[in-house]
Amino acid sequence: MGLIQFNLQTDDLVAVEGVSKTDFVTFDGRVIPADCTLDRSTLRCIRGQADSSKLRVLCNIDGQQRVVHTTSLRESQREYALELELARGELARLRNFYALWTGAGLKPSPALNNVISKAHKEFASGIFSEHQATAALESIRHTHKAIGLLIDAYTRQRITFRQQRTLNFPMTVGCRISTPPSEEVAFGEAFNAAFVTTKWSDLEPEDGEYQWTELDAVMDWATANKMFVIGGPLLDLSADCFPVWMAPWKGDLLNLQSFISDFVETVVSRYVGRIRHWEVVCGPNRGGANVLSEEQRLNLIVRAIEAAQEVDEQIQISLRVIQPWGEYLSTTENRLPPIQFVDTLYRSGGSTLSEVNLDLRFGDGDLESLPRDMLHLSQLLDHWSLLQLPLNVMAALPTSRQAADESTSFGAKEKSQMQLMEDLFVMSLSKERVTGFYCLNWEDDDAPGGRLFRPDGSIHSVVHKFSELEETHWPT
Repeated sequence: MGLIQFNLQTDDLVAVEGVSKTDFVTFDGRVIPADCTLDRSTLRCIRGQADSSKLRVLCNIDGQQRVVHTTSLRESQREYALELELARGELARLRNFYALWTGAGLKPSPALNNVISKAHKEFASGIFSEHQATAALESIRHTHKAIGLLIDAYTRQRITFRQQRTLNFPMTVGCRISTPPSEEVAFGEAFNAAFVTTKWSDLEPEDGEYQWTELDAVMDWATANKMFVIGGPLLDLSADCFPVWMAPWKGDLLNLQSFISDFVETVVSRYVGRIRHWEVVCGPNRGGANVLSEEQRLNLIVRAIEAAQEVDEQIQISLRVIQPWGEYLSTTENRLPPIQFVDTLYRSGGSTLSEVNLDLRFGDGDLESLPRDMLHLSQLLDHWSLLQLPLNVMAALPTSRQAADESTSFGAKEKSQMQLMEDLFVMSLSKERVTGFYCLNWEDDDAPGGRLFRPDGSIHSVVHKFSELEETHWPT
């Protein structure tokens, strides 16, 4: 048991809603949960492990919330100056990727080098000045501006490299639907793939009595419009996906496996040849509404995948990782970081994965990731690429309290949402391991994230932006 304390000189620097998800990350990517409390000017973090590690905390920077890191810190009797340590951590993160990418051939602009120089000067001023916190925050502002310029240069040059290697658009772009979409023309212009919902409680509301009408209608529409189709999730372990009639069996693992196998076999059998890609399970790394241990979830996944493969040997199987940065490790009993959970499954030999889907919902909900910049996303995608599996990015409009603030005009919210989705799309396009980009909600009220429609029923501007981005980077 160890204690690390930080002194804050800036009011409201640490976002109150992010304190419970504040944690530490070791040099090798392990997440160390922490019991954190914010008391006026002191952030107290009690940890179960004493390893040197980086604090990651949700901060308010110029009206925007984002996760900020320190460098690796050891436990100490004295309080660390939070603003200064965050400035040091963010500057170190920028310097590391700047050195890595320029060493690999990236050509930085004079404007980028100038902003980095300003960030260094402000950080040095923070060390030696009596106005430490003010200078440190100014260093963070310059660092974040430099990160934006660095990311722009990186994505532009990486996409140009991909354009030179292939004439065809290198990833599918799709959206989740549960019914044939309204505004079919707009959907078809923006997306060439459909992520078709297969919710168990909807398909089998009564034991053994399946309702195929809606799903068949979606499949008929997708086939008629020559859409690439992914079905799923067949199981959503981050929510209570089981039908009501399953309640007596939820605590019986053997019977649960039997019911799951029967459901997976039945659904996959019906659409053999029409759906070749299935997201078999969503959120197995985190769990949620169902009280299942990590080991039990691993066993269920293996059985579900085996059931699908017994029906169709050529099936392409993926699973979706919730909170891929591992925020849930601070608020649940889980112990395996996201990539370690998937790697354990992948190496077990009991199942075959074709793809990994990364859920990138940003907000303050239990299943959402805390907001981060695109350098964090780039690092995440590179980290998951180590599994040597294709990646799909599953994105949604942000639903944080900040985005829902009534004092912010709808136009400003839509602009902010569109910028985030554009940034996610462009970063995904720059990564060779990313083979698909999917929005998690077209128009369903109960689906993750916000609908791609405005309150007046018109299409959200982000839909047209996807069409524009595809045409810009790979004109036909």
